[in-house]
Amino acid sequence: MLLAVDIGNTTTVVGFYNGPKLEYRYSIRSDYGHSLEEISSSFSLFLKDKGIERKSFEGAIISCVVPSLETWWKALLKDEYGLRPYVVGPKLKTGLVIKTDNPKEVGSDLIADAVAAKSLYGENVLIADLGTANKVILIGKDGAFEGCTIGIGMGLSARALSLDAALLPSVSMEIPNRVLGKNTPDSMNSALTYGVSYEIRGLCDAIEKEAGVPCKRIMTGGYARFLKDLLNDFEYVDELTLLGLRLIYERNRK
Repeated sequence: MLLAVDIGNTTTVVGFYNGPKLEYRYSIRSDYGHSLEEISSSFSLFLKDKGIERKSFEGAIISCVVPSLETWWKALLKDEYGLRPYVVGPKLKTGLVIKTDNPKEVGSDLIADAVAAKSLYGENVLIADLGTANKVILIGKDGAFEGCTIGIGMGLSARALSLDAALLPSVSMEIPNRVLGKNTPDSMNSALTYGVSYEIRGLCDAIEKEAGVPCKRIMTGGYARFLKDLLNDFEYVDELTLLGLRLIYERNRK
């Protein structure tokens, strides 16, 4: 069984792959205050609950945008499970051509998304990954990573409004019946849902115009589920990053 560990700014997700099949999914908040012991205890309880034997793990791969948590997960996998995980970065083979000014600065999560999208759709694909940050990635001709946009995500926007504006409450990010709000929660939810959907579609329209070819549009990420109804011309692909990690692992294992 392969462990694919996606350490994001908000959530860490571990996919348990039995061959190409995603058998289980474990998630924990990417809390900078977590100790190694807390992460280990939570992970062990999950394994016990699912009846997963430690000896069933054959390998692991990590994508991380939080360096301190990467160190802890590498130590956990090595010391308690005898695994030396691959870490997505310049030293790993991805099969992906990166056409940016500095390919080394491209986030490992973006690389995993791109590898998965290339595998599924080939070329000319726009990926909207809606997590802590809203990312739009273009996979262009011949499946190359052409570039991306990075903006503030829905969760950060919602928290910033409620924390920094004294009279604004926390909201649930539900889609209101109309764009023009008639009360404060609906007005905030409108900007968070309709606003982000217009932002993502507008960016994709502009990027597609620059690319000069029509592109397949897909969406993924923790907040994508809130916008599936508004971005119904995008195909929702759950766990795209984990799929990319599995594919990168298999390429390097061979």
